[in-house]
Amino acid sequence: MTHSSGTAAPPGAAPINASAATLYLSCFSGPDAGKRVALTGSILSIGASASNNILSDDPDVAGKHAVIAVERGLLTVESIGESAVFIDGVQLRGEAALGRGQQLRVGRSLWRLTNARGELPPESGFFSKWSARVSAAAGLERIQGFSASELFSDVFKKRSDEEIEEYFVSGTPHTTPDLMTVPTDWPRPWAFARIFLMSLAAYFLLVYGFREFGNPYFLPGIMVVGSLAFPVTIVIFFYEMNVPRNVSLLFLLKWLVFGGVLSLLAALFGFRVSNLSSWLGAMSAGIVEETAKLVALLIVARNLRYRWTLNGLLIGAAVGTGFSIFETMGYVFVQGFLKGGQEGMFQIITQRGWLNLLGDHSLWTGLVGAALWRVRGDKPLRLDMLADPRFLRVFGLAVALHMVNNMPVQIPLFGKYLLIGFVAWAGILSFIQYGLREVRMAQVSRLGAS
Repeated sequence: MTHSSGTAAPPGAAPINASAATLYLSCFSGPDAGKRVALTGSILSIGASASNNILSDDPDVAGKHAVIAVERGLLTVESIGESAVFIDGVQLRGEAALGRGQQLRVGRSLWRLTNARGELPPESGFFSKWSARVSAAAGLERIQGFSASELFSDVFKKRSDEEIEEYFVSGTPHTTPDLMTVPTDWPRPWAFARIFLMSLAAYFLLVYGFREFGNPYFLPGIMVVGSLAFPVTIVIFFYEMNVPRNVSLLFLLKWLVFGGVLSLLAALFGFRVSNLSSWLGAMSAGIVEETAKLVALLIVARNLRYRWTLNGLLIGAAVGTGFSIFETMGYVFVQGFLKGGQEGMFQIITQRGWLNLLGDHSLWTGLVGAALWRVRGDKPLRLDMLADPRFLRVFGLAVALHMVNNMPVQIPLFGKYLLIGFVAWAGILSFIQYGLREVRMAQVSRLGAS
């Protein structure tokens, strides 16, 4: 087993919230049922020979079958030689990690992590506990194996200009990688940070030019760059999380513009027909605007070339980003520049920019897109798919987040927006995890068919 601090935690792995001495690997089914071994932090082996730390009576277990270790808060498992080891029914290819609640199959015996009382170990930390509640409410799976430090570990890694250019050349028939070469570990995005820093630098240079020279020709640039910096950063992040690499930047740009305009028009018609704003006020946007953006997504979802849930997350974010950019530019021009003057314009750009990371159309429509693509799968789109509870619960969540965002109620220290952002990102990370496993299972199926 290779132990490298630079290895990312595999998807499905849940950080262990206990010292190794308080955790046990317990067999609950099969020939080894009833056996339990304390995880002391050392490397353990399981097999039928007496030289193993875990002696198995399972006739399907080899003399030296697998190696187990606790490392970086994760229990990692690796098969030895040709021995077959499975986690949640998926055969390991190299090293993988066993998370809270997952099942390890060695031979015909099933093992899992427990505490001294034979119960599941406690969830680790605030994020794990509360994100699990969000996932359950939305009908999503529990987030496992997520580490923010691992996720963003490549952000500051030096890249050549050629490497950056090649990174964005994907999604065409000739540049989409073969399914079997697609990595399914949690990605390590980095380009989004560079796009954000470049946008931010351009914005501050425009502001400096305007304030230094008083030249009004800087104002349109300030409005445009200030409105798109944050939402475009989110889209690039989702572009990097789309591990199949089958969606091109040109396609995204098309649906960012066309989807954004179409959604705006559909929303205006929706407000006119429903008249919801007359009694719900600004909260009505949660219902009308999320439905309007869904209209654009339904058009894209007819294209079966984009079959993955991660595709839906990315395309949904692109449509939502288009809507967000056009809406923000309108607010900046009318509410800021025309009514509030130059300082009002800068205030709206700053406020809506930072809040884009917490409560924004990019996130909400990304959730809806992922839910729609998950229900559709690789089948032609049918309208009755919209009645699937797996879609309706997520769509309802997006509507609720939007409505809460527009409520005329504030919590100190931006508490309302932090709550909205936590819920939205918990759902998004759950969909990313699901999408990674979806690709991995497709790889396993192809291997089985070959």
